[in-house]
Amino acid sequence: MSNREWFEWLKSLPWALKWFPLLIVFRPLVDNFYFLKEVSPFLSPPYIVGVMTPVGALIGISQYRMGKFSPIDKAFSFWAAMVVLCCLLLLFYDPLSLLTFEFVLKLAMPVYLYFFLRVFITELKDLHGLLQSFLYAGAFIAVLLIYEVFINPIAIQESRGLERIQASFGDVVSYGMYIVFATITAAYFYFSRQHVSPLKDRMKLLVIVVALGLLGILNIHHTATYIVFVSLVGLFVLFNLRTQNKGVGAMLIVVIGLGLSLWGSQLIEERISPLVETDLAVYAGEQDTDKLLHGRVGRWRMMLEMFSTEAVPVQFFGFPLKFEYVYQYIGIGSHNDFVRMLFATGIFGLAFYLIFLFRVFQRSNYVGVAQKFLILALLFALSFYSISVTPTYYAPFMYFAMAIIAYASLPDNKLQLWNGRAY
Repeated sequence: MSNREWFEWLKSLPWALKWFPLLIVFRPLVDNFYFLKEVSPFLSPPYIVGVMTPVGALIGISQYRMGKFSPIDKAFSFWAAMVVLCCLLLLFYDPLSLLTFEFVLKLAMPVYLYFFLRVFITELKDLHGLLQSFLYAGAFIAVLLIYEVFINPIAIQESRGLERIQASFGDVVSYGMYIVFATITAAYFYFSRQHVSPLKDRMKLLVIVVALGLLGILNIHHTATYIVFVSLVGLFVLFNLRTQNKGVGAMLIVVIGLGLSLWGSQLIEERISPLVETDLAVYAGEQDTDKLLHGRVGRWRMMLEMFSTEAVPVQFFGFPLKFEYVYQYIGIGSHNDFVRMLFATGIFGLAFYLIFLFRVFQRSNYVGVAQKFLILALLFALSFYSISVTPTYYAPFMYFAMAIIAYASLPDNKLQLWNGRAY
């Protein structure tokens, strides 16, 4: 989608929908005022947006019909019911608390975003418009990144002996997420345009995004982002080898091999080893297994042991059923989205969520090459991030994920398949 086509698409949208792509574009700027919450939550742009987003979503849902119910919709609805139950239990426990209100909005975010995007996305053009919006948001991230790396860091966080840049975001995960969004989007457009654009034109955007992505991940020193980025590169190479772009795939293998032979040992020693030093010590028998993943394994073990001692209804429906202060378990404190989901919605909720993801994965087998890459890349990113952070708690991640899944939920005749290929 060209810039002109994007502006025409945006202009054609009613305001009940138009606000969302604009939110995507300006969200990185909004998130860089995260620190204002220390003055007052009522002055914090992320908090204001967090309150207004469900309002806008509900307006859109009320004005437009979703269309035919799909297997993905059905699976999501079961999980959504568990999330809504969790929110209602929190409200029954402490209905007048600002903290409860904040948690309810964050926990319910995937639910209202999904159903809003199901009415928003009716054809491929809508998905492309939103993906293009993420590229525009990524342009702001690129400017921030270049400024911090080559001119002056805005904020530095030290972790495991390495200095991380993080601008004015709440943490380095935000940088990592936008790098991943841009990488997936650029790779998707590379595949989706393979029958309409020459290779050199399709490679331009991808090379720029990957170069900036490498610059970013080498300066944020975030293990999960390293893993996700490498997995995306591997998936991209694999898809090239399995399509008519075999020459590109072979060339990438040679380039990556040469790069690793020249700079691999230095990269591992200076950038990777400090991040996994404790994990290597565990495997060598020098540290307890609880120290794995920067101590997260020990935290999960302790939390899960405690959860296993709870009453059976609590285990099946989540900690909120206790009607106690349980926010430390259902927020980001668990550093694992699957564990957090287990605590928030119980065994039933986690099971429904995994079934929902499996349904999305199944859908990738019935779409074209470009769409298949997009869906699998999203699932890779979501799954790997979920091991050490909580992506369903990050609004931009949910904007991106639910947009792709909402498109995948459309009926076959809306997926723009042509001779087994997606455009």
